[in-house]
Amino acid sequence: MTQLYSRDSGTVLKHRNGVFCHLILRKKIFLLLLALSSLLVNHLSLANDENSVAPLATFDFAIAETLNAIGHPPRFLAGLEGYKTYSRENDILPYVTNLGFRFLPNLELLASHPPQHILISPPAHANLAPTLKEIADVQGYPLYNFSDIDNGQNHWKALEHFTQTLGHLVNDPRSAEFYIRKINRQFDDLRMELPQRDCPLLLVRLMDERHARIYGKGSVEGIVLNRLGLQNAWQENLDRWGMVTVGATSLFNTEAKIIFLDSPYGADGIQKALLSDGQWRHVPSVRQGNYTIIPVDFWSWGGLPAAQRFANSLVDHLIVSDNASSSTNAGTDECPHS
Repeated sequence: MTQLYSRDSGTVLKHRNGVFCHLILRKKIFLLLLALSSLLVNHLSLANDENSVAPLATFDFAIAETLNAIGHPPRFLAGLEGYKTYSRENDILPYVTNLGFRFLPNLELLASHPPQHILISPPAHANLAPTLKEIADVQGYPLYNFSDIDNGQNHWKALEHFTQTLGHLVNDPRSAEFYIRKINRQFDDLRMELPQRDCPLLLVRLMDERHARIYGKGSVEGIVLNRLGLQNAWQENLDRWGMVTVGATSLFNTEAKIIFLDSPYGADGIQKALLSDGQWRHVPSVRQGNYTIIPVDFWSWGGLPAAQRFANSLVDHLIVSDNASSSTNAGTDECPHS
C-alpha cells in the first residue's frame, strides 16, 4: 500500500507538474501574442497617422491646427518652427513638412510635391496668391476679417463654421462635427469649474514700458471669455483682429482683474519685469495685486484648438488666483478702485 500510494503520488505530482507547465506555456504564448498584437496595433496606428496627412499646404497656423485636430494634418506648413514656439511643443504636428518661414516659404519644395490645395487666410499671403496658383489651387479662409464689424456676429459660431468647412474640404465632415461637440463639452465643463464673479477681466499683453495690447471680443482670447461666460472689461474700439494697442494711461481708470499674457517670444517673465517698474505699477489692478500672469501656449489668431489651450490655462490660473485671494482674505471677486 505504501509503495502503491507513493507511486500514485508520483503520478499525481507528474500530472500536476504537467498541467502547471502547460498553463505556464499557454500563458507565455498568450503574452507573446498580446505583445505582437500590441506592436501590430501601434504599427497600424502609426500608419494611419501618416496616411491621414491631407494633400494640402497652408501658411496659416489656425488652418493647420484645426486640420490636425480633426485628424487630417496638412502635408506642408510654412512657419512650423514658429508654431512650435507658440505652442511650446517641439513634437506638435509631427507628420508635417516645414516649408520654411511663413512669409518666405520654400516654393521650390512645394512645387516639387504639389498639394491638391494651398490654403491661406487673407489678407496674409494674398500677395503670394498669383505665384501659388501656378503650383496648385489656392483657397482663402479669412477667419479674422470680422472682428471690427459690430453686427452681432457670433464669433464662436464662426470658429465652428471654419472647422466644418475644413472638414468638408478633406471629405470628413463627421470628424469635424465630432471635434466641435467634444470642444463644446470641454468648455461647458470648464465653465462649471469657474467660481461666480462679477468683476470683469482685462486681457493684456505688455509690449514695452508704455504700450500694451488689449484683446477684445473678436480675438481668440475674447471669444474664450465670452464662451466661458466671463465679462471682458474692454468695450472700446478694436481692430479687425479683435485687439488694439493702447498707452498705459488708458488702463488707469479700468476696474478689472487683469490677465497678463506672457508671450513665448522674448525673454521669460517679461510681463513680470515690466510690471515691476515704470507706469504699469500705478495701474489700480497691479497696485492692489488683482492680476495674474499666464504663459501663452496657443496661437493668438488660431481656431478652436487655440481657444481650448487658452481656456484650460485661463481657468487653471483663475482658480489658483482666486484661492490665493481667499486665503489672504482679499476676496475672490473684488474690482480695484483708483
